[in-house]
Amino acid sequence: MKLLGNSLYGKSNQKDITTSRHLWSEATLKANFDSHLINYEKVNDSQYIVEINEEEKEFDCTPKSTRLSPSHLGSFVLSHSKKIMNNFIHVIDGFYKPEIYYTDTDSLYISSSNWDKLNEGGLVSENDYCKGKNDYGIIFGLYLAPKVKYNIILTSDGILKEKKTFKGYSKDKITVEDYIRLANGHDVTNEFKKPWVKSFTNGVIIPKGDDKQKKVFRSYLNLVKRKAPDNEGIMYPYNDGKELNMGENYEFDNFDYLTQEENEE
Repeated sequence: MKLLGNSLYGKSNQKDITTSRHLWSEATLKANFDSHLINYEKVNDSQYIVEINEEEKEFDCTPKSTRLSPSHLGSFVLSHSKKIMNNFIHVIDGFYKPEIYYTDTDSLYISSSNWDKLNEGGLVSENDYCKGKNDYGIIFGLYLAPKVKYNIILTSDGILKEKKTFKGYSKDKITVEDYIRLANGHDVTNEFKKPWVKSFTNGVIIPKGDDKQKKVFRSYLNLVKRKAPDNEGIMYPYNDGKELNMGENYEFDNFDYLTQEENEE
């Protein structure tokens, strides 16, 4: 179920583009490697695609186009959209029953059995404001934590397609097996290339081609907010902090329950 209002929120707060991309040699990248650099990607043995932040400039004339929507307007739209979202949750009794598999800022993942309730409540439309539409039908889904989900959907052409989200993980590396490992209570580990670093003493340090950085995604990532699934697979919220039992001396890694980075020597 997709909601229109939240899309308006994103547009009203949209900012002008202040970044640029360049094709640089390794020597140029090393000479200009500073805090303005956002990201870089090696395309061959000697060249990199580099994204940098443009330095702030004083404009003598008014730019041809810019977004003048005040930020508090975007905040109002978001707050109003949350109120609209509550209408959908209320109709399917989602405040008191586990009818919602997953929710994001502008969407609800619910069973098709609730569709008639929403339709009868006048909440379904492809284009009308304050109403929602069905983006796609889900054949299989795993909802493991906020921003961590895996879906197999059926397109309008009758084709099965993957739709997956895993915050902090490269899309080209994540596989369905990783989601299943997390769902079964196992950590997921993968290696990534080490980034360049710059220090006052050693200048720009370029890692060797085989230097790797390891990330560990913990299997308990969803137990922070919900109890473990019961016999019916439902994860209820904790009644109080004492129910979150991970040991008296347990500490989250850098206050981050999702990932832990480890540098190999």
